[in-house]
Amino acid sequence: MHTLSPTPRRARAPYVLLIAFAVVLGTALAVTGGSTPRVSGSGHGTCPGATYLVAPGETWFGIARDAGVGVAALLSANDATETRVLHPDDALCLPVGASVPTSGSGRGGSGSGTGAAGTYTVVAGDSWFDVARRSGVTLRALLAVNGAIESRIIHPGETLTLPPGAASGSDTPSGAPSGNAEYTVGSGDSWYGIARRVQVSIRALFAANDASELRQLHPGDILRLPDGADLSGASERESAAAVSLDALPMQGPCWYTDSWHAPRGGGRLHVGVDLFAAMGSHVYAVVDGTLTNRVWDQPGMRSGNGWWLTAHDGSASYFYAHLDDFAPDLQVGSRVEAGQIIGFMGNTGNSAFPHLHFEIRPRGGSPINPYPIVKAAGGCKTGTGYQQPSGWTPGA
Repeated sequence: MHTLSPTPRRARAPYVLLIAFAVVLGTALAVTGGSTPRVSGSGHGTCPGATYLVAPGETWFGIARDAGVGVAALLSANDATETRVLHPDDALCLPVGASVPTSGSGRGGSGSGTGAAGTYTVVAGDSWFDVARRSGVTLRALLAVNGAIESRIIHPGETLTLPPGAASGSDTPSGAPSGNAEYTVGSGDSWYGIARRVQVSIRALFAANDASELRQLHPGDILRLPDGADLSGASERESAAAVSLDALPMQGPCWYTDSWHAPRGGGRLHVGVDLFAAMGSHVYAVVDGTLTNRVWDQPGMRSGNGWWLTAHDGSASYFYAHLDDFAPDLQVGSRVEAGQIIGFMGNTGNSAFPHLHFEIRPRGGSPINPYPIVKAAGGCKTGTGYQQPSGWTPGA
């Protein structure tokens, strides 16, 4: 167990950092994804039954119902209360005698299995969550019947299969965008960048705006988007603009690059930024918030040791993975300040080199690319660390 004291942790030899930087694009592994939860034997000695990995959208009630046990028994097996927030890939202990939950439990919807109840044609701006909500089914059931994971991008005109129990009349809704969508130019935008973000050709974007590459763009300009534009890219930029960090995620110096949506094993995509630094470097809370969940390293867990931090204003949730250890005296429900040490960078879970995997999820929803946000904030803290609630400042 680490202790917080003025004595700094001794870093590994610098060549470890150089090796980590050299392989950042090829070796850092994602910690989220997958459409179907895995159930395996107990991951640690205190688990009375099997270990169940939470899927997106699931609740304590839904898991208990599908496992054939009471909510109280499930909570007791995990030493938890119903106020604890569940996150994808959390490992839960099932009570002895529990049935193995099947795909499609989620948040109380009735759809499950691989049968089909109809189809839905994707329109501009749709997301997996929007389609599931509009159809009255769980996100997990929709993903399962389409053999997909949440990070897979859907495009206008694509036909999705709906699971049993989907609401009738779930075809393309009337009034769907048809070439009338607009995009507000932001700082740093370019014709090429906008076309790529909304997944149209640059020629189509020029044509929709009667423009050429010679026309300069300025923040605040309103552009018309051509038919078939995917508005999810624009929404992601707006979500990112609403997120800011009050402290940097870890002590530096560190190395990192933009590996957003880089392919990973099993068809997964990388949904965070990986920061490489000396083993045991301090990991900081990036905002004032509450530690809403702790993930323990155990067999089969990609994330290793990790914290979920939720901002006090509910604006975003942040995930820290592959920690070597947690800061002492912190537990689920602890309120922390921006810059407070919450753990130490490590190499636990599915990790080839010591690094911190860091995710940002606005309002606790789908992840957005954290790289530009981390880069704009300065990457990692260098020099002396942040003053701690006790008054001690690391490195001072």
